[in-house]
Amino acid sequence: MRGTLRHPDGEALLAGCPNEVARLRELVDQRLRMRPAGYNRLFGDLLALAGQYHWSASLGDFTDDFYAASCPGCEAAVTIAVGDHGCYAAIRDWDQGDIARRSLRPAPAEELRDPGRWMHATAGRDGQQQLAEGIRHIFGRAECPACASVFDIAEGHTTANLPPALETY
Repeated sequence: MRGTLRHPDGEALLAGCPNEVARLRELVDQRLRMRPAGYNRLFGDLLALAGQYHWSASLGDFTDDFYAASCPGCEAAVTIAVGDHGCYAAIRDWDQGDIARRSLRPAPAEELRDPGRWMHATAGRDGQQQLAEGIRHIFGRAECPACASVFDIAEGHTTANLPPALETY
């Protein structure tokens, strides 16, 4: 599923078997409820089965993850860090590392919109609190270290990383 958009006829292949995709989604969701080892990998598979190809390819385990985002105010390349070492926006400098750090503003769980709401609820249901908190940060807001504009992280990340096949949607 995760490689569907890499194949020239990927969407057509899936269109021919919607019942199988739906059944596979149900099975993966059932498996996640058992809290298996490798939960995050299966969570990514569930995202792909739900049509969230972009998020299935970019979400990690939130212990030490970094995401690229584009500031809509000045188009600066902003690094978003989510994990044990902090939750911040920064400018990545080759020699100095992450500079001009700004704390992220996680979205309140009750204000999340889909797909973040669904992702957060699924992770929370399965006792994956670190993943659920990471999702709140990724679907929250950040201050650009370059121009101080505050922007939606998920939108900035999507803009910087949307697969070419989805850019027209």
